[in-house]
Amino acid sequence: MIWVVWRQHRGEGLIVLGVLALVAVFLVITGLEMSQSFQESGLGNCLAYAPENSPCSALQQAFENQYGFLLSLATFLLALPLLLGALVGAPLVARELEQHTHLLVWTQSITRRRWLTTKLALVLGASLLAAGAMLALLIWWRSPSAQFTGSFSNTAFDTSGPVWLASALLALALGIFAGTLARRVVFAIFLTIALFVAIRAPVELFWRPNFEPAITVTWPIGQTGPTLSPQDWRVAEGFIDAQGNKTNKLQCSGNLTIIQCLQANGAQANYITYQPGDRFWTFQWIETGIYLAFAVLALGAAFWLVRRRLS
Repeated sequence: MIWVVWRQHRGEGLIVLGVLALVAVFLVITGLEMSQSFQESGLGNCLAYAPENSPCSALQQAFENQYGFLLSLATFLLALPLLLGALVGAPLVARELEQHTHLLVWTQSITRRRWLTTKLALVLGASLLAAGAMLALLIWWRSPSAQFTGSFSNTAFDTSGPVWLASALLALALGIFAGTLARRVVFAIFLTIALFVAIRAPVELFWRPNFEPAITVTWPIGQTGPTLSPQDWRVAEGFIDAQGNKTNKLQCSGNLTIIQCLQANGAQANYITYQPGDRFWTFQWIETGIYLAFAVLALGAAFWLVRRRLS
């Protein structure tokens, strides 16, 4: 059975392995260059002695100007878990159902449960091993910029902890469920993408900022506000008017100073809402738990469909 699974899905596996190898080569080459520049420019030593102050701003700006494009490319790395789900998870069951090869397997004294369990054990195990290796590489690659950009940006948060592995498992589980439900590979791929986005988008945009109550600090107009660590997550900031309403939009005309502009718009105080940096791991495990729960539901539904509805 193990040999059969390998023969059936080696094509998808080799494609994904090739993509991951190319990504790994890119990360190693650019990571070594960024790490060397980070140390030789003096930015590393500066941040070590003054992590929350401004003396490092010029060095930081130079680093961002030089490597900002590379760092922005990291956004595309968030699609790697979805790649696993679409190219490995979706065809896992759908291809057999589409070609009816599952009927031959079930006549060889192999139960439906054993058939699907063997597939899941091999594919999920190999995929999570690859995702774990990629996670270690991503953490190393981001380590220079993470010292001044923080860990709560979407790209950093999603590639710096167990959320990365949980999202990979979620994508695979959704792909397997979609394939079992759709019974067609192409349709299963599109269904996998739709389900993955439908789950992750609300979590990242609406749930994550509210995993724990955010802290809001206010201070009078014209005074200096609080100094936040680069690791703190600025959720929102702006101004508070006389009625207590929060806004970040101002309409100024003429040669008004900032304070005069604020007063003309009725602003009474500044505010900033943030999540402290020490909540990073709490947020990681909360989001990991959410993805794991959806993954278990998807795999459970796939088992139910195989045992009860397929023929």
